[in-house]
Amino acid sequence: MQISATQNMTWIFGQTQIEAQSLSAALSNDANSDVVLLRYDLLVSRLNLLRDGPQWRFLSEAGLAEGLMGWRDGLLRLDPAEGGDQAALKAHVSALSTALRQKASQVMSREWQVRSERLDQLSKLHLLALAAIIGALISGAALAVLLVDRERRLMQARLDRLRAERLQRDLIHERAASEGYRRFADLIAHQVRTPLAVIDSAMHRLTRSGKPPAPEVIRTKADVSRQAVARLVRLTDTALMMARIDRGAVAPELACHDLDRIAATAIEDLHAGNRVTLRTGNHPVTAICDPVLTSEILSNLLSNALLYSPRHSEIDVRPLQNGELAICDVCDQGVGMTPEEMAAAFENFVRGARHRDLPGSGLGLPLARHLARLQGGDLMLKPREGGGLTARLSLPAKVVT
Repeated sequence: MQISATQNMTWIFGQTQIEAQSLSAALSNDANSDVVLLRYDLLVSRLNLLRDGPQWRFLSEAGLAEGLMGWRDGLLRLDPAEGGDQAALKAHVSALSTALRQKASQVMSREWQVRSERLDQLSKLHLLALAAIIGALISGAALAVLLVDRERRLMQARLDRLRAERLQRDLIHERAASEGYRRFADLIAHQVRTPLAVIDSAMHRLTRSGKPPAPEVIRTKADVSRQAVARLVRLTDTALMMARIDRGAVAPELACHDLDRIAATAIEDLHAGNRVTLRTGNHPVTAICDPVLTSEILSNLLSNALLYSPRHSEIDVRPLQNGELAICDVCDQGVGMTPEEMAAAFENFVRGARHRDLPGSGLGLPLARHLARLQGGDLMLKPREGGGLTARLSLPAKVVT
C-alpha cells in the first residue's frame, strides 16, 4: 500500500467510510459496548493509516488533507472507552461519513488525474524511446552506408593496385620479350646469314661457266650445303619449340621408358657413334618421361658436346639410377665453362665468350632445361673431372625392386 499509495487511496477511503458506517450502525442499533469499541478502534486505525507515509503526502499534494485530522481528533475526544457521549459520537461519525464520501470522490478524481499525467509521461517517454531507436537506426544505417562506401573504396583501391602491379608485370614481360625478340632477330640474322652464304658459295662454284666441276668437288659442295641446311633446320626447330613452350603448347606424355634406349636412339640419330660411347650399367634405368622430349634434350646435349670438344675426343653418355631419380650424364673433353658461364648458360641467347665463333643459337640449353622441367626433372652443368664439362639430366625414376 505504501509502494502503490496513489493506486490504493480510493480503496483506503472506501474502507474508512465502511468503518464509519459500521460504527454508526452499531450506535444506532444499541449494540453492546464491545462491538462499539471494536468498530471505533477500526475507524481510528483507518484514519491513522491515512495520516501515515505516502498516503498523507498524496493527500497533501492533492489539497485533500485539510480537515481529516480534525475529524480524527474529534473522534478521539469522544472515545467510548473513556466515557464519551454516544449521541455526540453518533452525530460526529455520521458527519465524518458524509465528509469521507466527498473526499473519496475527490481522491478518485485526483487518482485519475495522476494516472493521466503518468500516461502522458509514459507516452512522452515512449516517443523519446522511439525517437532514440529511430535515431539509432538512422545512425546505424548511415554508418553502414559509410562502411560500405569505405569498403568499396578500399576494394577499388586494391583492384587498382592489382591492376597496376599486373600492368607493371606485363610491361616488364613485354620489355623482356621485346629485348628477346630483338636479340633473337639479331641472332637469326647472323646465324642464318652464314649457312646461306655457304650454300650460295657452293651453288656458285657448281654453276659457274667454264669447265664442269669434278665429281669430287660436286660431292664436297653438296656435303657442305647439306650441313648448312641441317644447321638451318636445327635453328628453326629450336626456335619453334621455344615459341611453343612460351605459349604453353607443349604437354609431355609421361610414362615409364628405358633411358638407355632413348640415349642410344639419340646417338644413332646424330650419326655420332664413332665419337660417342654409351656406358650402360648392369640394370636398365627406367625413367618416367616423354621419350620424344627426352630425346630432344639428349640431342641438344650431344650436339653441344660434339661442337665444343676436340674433333677426335670421346664423349661419354652414362645413364644411371640414383634413388628416385633417373640420371643421364653427357661428359665431354672440351674447354669447359667458367662458373660465371655455367650460371648464365640457361638464359636465352647467352653464349660463352670462347664459343661465339662457333655455330649456335644460345637456345639449346634453355630449351633442354625447359623440356626437363616440364617432365618433373631438371638439367644442370658441372665441371668434368680431368677437364671438360658434364651436363646432367635428371628425371623421375621408377624404382625397380
